[in-house]
Amino acid sequence: MTGETILVTRPQGDEKILTDLLHERGYRVIHEPLTSIYLDHTQRPLLERALHDEPDACIITSRHGARALAALSDLRDLFLICVGESTARTAQSLGFDRIAVAGGNAAKLIEYIRGAYDEGSRFLYLSGEHVRMDLEQILSQSHMQVQRLALYEAVAATQLSDTLVEQLKRRQIDAVTLLSTRTAKIFSALTQNAGVREGLTHVHAVALSAAIAEPLLAYSWQGLHIAHEATLASVVETVDNMFQS
Repeated sequence: MTGETILVTRPQGDEKILTDLLHERGYRVIHEPLTSIYLDHTQRPLLERALHDEPDACIITSRHGARALAALSDLRDLFLICVGESTARTAQSLGFDRIAVAGGNAAKLIEYIRGAYDEGSRFLYLSGEHVRMDLEQILSQSHMQVQRLALYEAVAATQLSDTLVEQLKRRQIDAVTLLSTRTAKIFSALTQNAGVREGLTHVHAVALSAAIAEPLLAYSWQGLHIAHEATLASVVETVDNMFQS
């Protein structure tokens, strides 16, 4: 048993896999969701029209996108290009069975689409309100068409819980895992607003990628660590390496 306390910041319902992996290795886990997911039901007519146009495939870059599609459409014979295994498993559990897995990150997703499809291919990109990459612009360079529909929104928390603020003040948090650029920015802003920025000097930050780590560079941490791969297993491995070296 290692005994360190790890803060997980994923939305409610998304934390289980990471939490279980950390528990298996003996860590204590605190879950503080920094965003809440809300489905946009007003997009249903637009989604129906877009699917009626029969795109070559639907691009899904998160489990929330798969869940939103399943909630807003009864169709299950659509061809889905999922960014990674986790998204693909979620889609499959919702009844979709025509699925391609693109490799786990945005770069591999783009590489897969460019390699598997011809010029003139048409895609429906089902995303959240906030996205990091402009797939429409990127794939237009390969003469492909992308229509994006934002089916859900990840609404940012407005403050940290009183419990977490006290834990940070008392130096009871050993590490925080941050798996998206937006979550990293939210965490940075909320710790600043709560007046616990100085407490981060005793906390290790673990980012899923270098891009996610970028908003964290302005803060003084016990250590800032980047996972070798954009996977939950790599995040846990990074945590292990921090505390067992």
